[in-house]
Amino acid sequence: MALFLLCALLIASFFYSTKVFVYALMVFFVMFDMLDGFYKDDKIYAAVRYLVPLTLMAIYIAKHHVLKKSDMFLFFLFCYLVVLWMVNAGDIIITSRMTMAVMITLLMIPIGKHVATQGNFIQEFEPYNRALLIMLPVYIILANKFGFGESYTDAFSTGFLVTSRMYIVPIVVFLAIHYIITNKNKTALLKATDALFILMNMCILLINTRRTALGMLFLALVVYAYFNRQMLFKLVALFCVLVVALVVSYPLYEARLTAQLEKRDRIQDLDTYEEEGRVLETMYIMDYHQKKDRPLQIFFGVQLFDTREFGIKYFGHDRPIHSDLNMLFFSTGLVGLLMFAGLLIQYFIRNNGVILPAHRKLYYPLLVMLLVVILPGRFIGTLTFAPFLLMLLTAVKHSRAAVSKPELSHITIEESSPTTLTFH
Repeated sequence: MALFLLCALLIASFFYSTKVFVYALMVFFVMFDMLDGFYKDDKIYAAVRYLVPLTLMAIYIAKHHVLKKSDMFLFFLFCYLVVLWMVNAGDIIITSRMTMAVMITLLMIPIGKHVATQGNFIQEFEPYNRALLIMLPVYIILANKFGFGESYTDAFSTGFLVTSRMYIVPIVVFLAIHYIITNKNKTALLKATDALFILMNMCILLINTRRTALGMLFLALVVYAYFNRQMLFKLVALFCVLVVALVVSYPLYEARLTAQLEKRDRIQDLDTYEEEGRVLETMYIMDYHQKKDRPLQIFFGVQLFDTREFGIKYFGHDRPIHSDLNMLFFSTGLVGLLMFAGLLIQYFIRNNGVILPAHRKLYYPLLVMLLVVILPGRFIGTLTFAPFLLMLLTAVKHSRAAVSKPELSHITIEESSPTTLTFH
């Protein structure tokens, strides 16, 4: 019943304020994934995960006229996916679930552009990000205390936030670091609280030993430091404090980290690179197409977002393709891969000159996070973080909230009052 309650709260937020709804939607996806493991994935509980937000998003888009002529490329991509959904689906539940997840994620692009015109999304999202910053470690502590969820070892569990779902943590931590450095109105107590939960989340990232998550945070901070050189001292000071805290608190998580590293010893050995699943699946895809020799499958894919049979054939168990590039090529074909690449270039690479200088400092670290996660994969179909990341990117890119001072060219004098100035 908890999942129905979440959906009811999301619907209530929509009718209360569509602006609040967009913020609540980001939290909804995270909380849903925290709980969905208690229910079977083919039940109505799973269906509401996609249908409720997708329906509300469609109403939001229609109400606010979100789609513009510049979104025609996105429209054509959706049409292509719908055609494949009808004529080239695999297991109907798997294909439908993944396709709706992709559509929800991509719809955050035009919604993000619209939100950017309504205010300062990053600034207004701070309390929601703090809620996630606190919620994530509390949830994982409960998962370890009560023993629910999945894990590599008995020593540590992330609950139902498994594999790529944990990529939400570096995004939330990165934003929290940005807030703690740039928000001058925070009290010392609030900054200390944020720093404490940043530390807890970083400990979780270390224990979880997911290289992609650690790489996302590390590279984002490097790029952030490059674009925020005036904040470099604060960033280095915060980094040193966190490192010292991690060292001091090491005995508290040493046993769990050691157990995780023993189970995942391959991540410490560079010689095992060729045995990595993502490398193997690339070779297996080449082998599959060479043996099948079906040009239509090369151009339009095998089964839309359903690679279960592929995993069983080549890995001996139900392992989906992990790399997003491999998934797109195998599921949507060369045509789909090129369309997704075109979408990425159109929305996030082209015309970046329009980004305000103050916003580039945040935009490019987020873009690095997107690129880092797309290469190893699991961006497609993961609602925990994917819609959130695209929302952040588009809202930051198109926001004009930083322009607070009116320019002289935008000042006019109203004839009705000889002394009244109007700022446009």
